[in-house]
Amino acid sequence: MTTMETASPRAQLVEGLWQLKQLCEEQDKQGLGQLHFNTLLKDPDYRLEFIRRATGSRHPKIREMAKELLGADRHDVLISRDNTVATRRSLNADAQASQHQPHQSQQGFVGVDKPSQRQVLIPSVLTLLFIIAAATTWLLRDSLGLSSSRVLVSGSLFGEQRWTADKQWILEDIVYLEAGGRLVIDPGTQVLGKNGSALVITRDATLHARGTQAEPIVFTSANPVGARKAGDWGGLVMLGNAPVNVADARIEGVPANDSRAAFGGNDPAANCGVLEYARIEFAGFEAYANNELNGLTLGGCGSNSIVRHVQVHQALDDGVEVFGGNVDLKHILITGAGDDSLDWDLGWRGRVQFLVVQQYPGVGDNAFEGDNNGDNHSATPRSEPVFHNVTLISSGDAEKYQRAMTLREGTGGHFNNMLIQGFSGELIDLRDLETVRGIGQTLTFSGLLVENIGADGKAYFANESSTDKDDDSGFSEARYFASLEDVHLGTNVGLTSSAARRDTPDYIPLLRSLAQEPKLNSPEGEFWDEAANYHGAMRPGSKQAWTHGWTAFPDA
Repeated sequence: MTTMETASPRAQLVEGLWQLKQLCEEQDKQGLGQLHFNTLLKDPDYRLEFIRRATGSRHPKIREMAKELLGADRHDVLISRDNTVATRRSLNADAQASQHQPHQSQQGFVGVDKPSQRQVLIPSVLTLLFIIAAATTWLLRDSLGLSSSRVLVSGSLFGEQRWTADKQWILEDIVYLEAGGRLVIDPGTQVLGKNGSALVITRDATLHARGTQAEPIVFTSANPVGARKAGDWGGLVMLGNAPVNVADARIEGVPANDSRAAFGGNDPAANCGVLEYARIEFAGFEAYANNELNGLTLGGCGSNSIVRHVQVHQALDDGVEVFGGNVDLKHILITGAGDDSLDWDLGWRGRVQFLVVQQYPGVGDNAFEGDNNGDNHSATPRSEPVFHNVTLISSGDAEKYQRAMTLREGTGGHFNNMLIQGFSGELIDLRDLETVRGIGQTLTFSGLLVENIGADGKAYFANESSTDKDDDSGFSEARYFASLEDVHLGTNVGLTSSAARRDTPDYIPLLRSLAQEPKLNSPEGEFWDEAANYHGAMRPGSKQAWTHGWTAFPDA
């Protein structure tokens, strides 16, 4: 459900007429003649003729505004009918007076010598005061973020919906796009979430949010700029019918008894929609203990879903969490996540290329946390995502134990052509017997460059006690990774100190570095960029990163 915020329809119409009049007069080429604002308010026929003529303007902004006003006009008087005749006379007097200089009284006011002149001017003065008051109100409301360009959204959305860039769309609570619905979000649109809100694309509904590099779609906090923080709102959830490895799956952060939280099915190609050139900022709240919403949550989304050129910034919980399905990710940036940057579970089997994770000092646990199924580690379909061209960066903050990867509960995965730098804890922790059983088959590593890990910069793996707390039958990560020829520990990965900056990070490795050395080629296929035979998410020595123009790094 959508509603215009605060202003009454009549007040919005008055404001719109004033803006349209000003715009027409500024253009000075509309052929609309001298425009009398008080007559626009009092004379419906005069107003209707003006609006209709403006819809034929050569200027797109005037046409668009006029068409909107044409639909809003009720064809009635917008201010008091009193003195209508006198008002019309005043218009003629105003037109005549504009050809002469008014004389001044000793007090400096416009001279009014006769009662008839006072009768004529009083309505004009009152109208002027009304205009000033209306304009002041409009400016004040706009400065407070309460302008009529803000639309409140709550509850359920049905059918075809379109959110345009000329308005800000305010989520008041958890908003559900119901089954069969399609939500189109135009490039450049801002979607602002209030506390406790989220946008949920339910199973059998689709999102079409395709921004551009110049005009990304921004999902962010409804709090004022400078007062925003992680967890201000819930985030974006997309649910579909692709396979998962648990029955009756329900998404986290949404009441479990609500059928709209359901996801998963039998369609590997299930289409949750399109999310492209978009930012998700300051999201991820805890609904209740151990049940959180993330910046971006994908549940049961299939291979026909498109998620590309997406940044998730300062999520309170995970940046991106994927529950099952086969959805692919490409050109993804995750910055400052509060828990894990990328988390997967319940049989996710998607592909990933060009992924950057940057963990901030004192914030976040794992860059990757990969699971299969906590209750049944051998459940199928087994989680087995395929990664190529990944950069994982942390600041090396000694006060926060941060790990590049935790893989557990039977997950598989294929990790290729990666740069990993700066994690204060360890490179990787493989847990659970069902996980390590997949080594060399469902779980592989190729082309890893790793630098500055652990408290001293060289402690790549934790010392595990004989109690086997990882339940992995004593599997030694240190011995295994030392045996791999194309995993290089302690090698300069080619990133500069700017890679860990919070405001203007530079993720491009130096041209003459090991990152440039050809490694495993990407697989063939439409999804993969087969020319990306280098380590990391950015081509070494590039003049411009693929993050340019559409990403942002606000602190608040």
